[in-house]
Amino acid sequence: MNWTAVSTVIELVGVIVVVVSLWYVAVQIRQNTNAQVATTRQGMLDADVGLISDFIEYGIDPHLIGDEVELSGKDERRFTWMVIKAIRIREFAWHQYQEGNLDEESWQSYMAPVPGIFSSARARAILDFYTGSERFLQVLREHAGLTERP
Repeated sequence: MNWTAVSTVIELVGVIVVVVSLWYVAVQIRQNTNAQVATTRQGMLDADVGLISDFIEYGIDPHLIGDEVELSGKDERRFTWMVIKAIRIREFAWHQYQEGNLDEESWQSYMAPVPGIFSSARARAILDFYTGSERFLQVLREHAGLTERP
């Protein structure tokens, strides 16, 4: 028996096993990454749908309520917290976009309602006491067409 040939075959089989193992790990990592991205997007969608449900349930939509609309104290607080909820959803989306977990088109779709949300002085005033990321607030102000504090 030629031990050199046997040794060569065994080494070749070993190389093939390593290559197949690395390919399998790469496929698993890609699937895991895709699942994490999908979970993140589902969470953002659920949060946005929850916000829309709040708009419907309470009849308070920052896109439609101008400064001339009188709100009760309770509804004024609801308005404030709904705007903050909208900001937090978009801030989370921004962080995901910065990390590469959200593509440009999805990011832009999350930011599309921002000018409408901040069309009233009442909503813009909320930005003055919001305590999120200062960098995100700059991005938010740019999307809302507010380059400096009102």
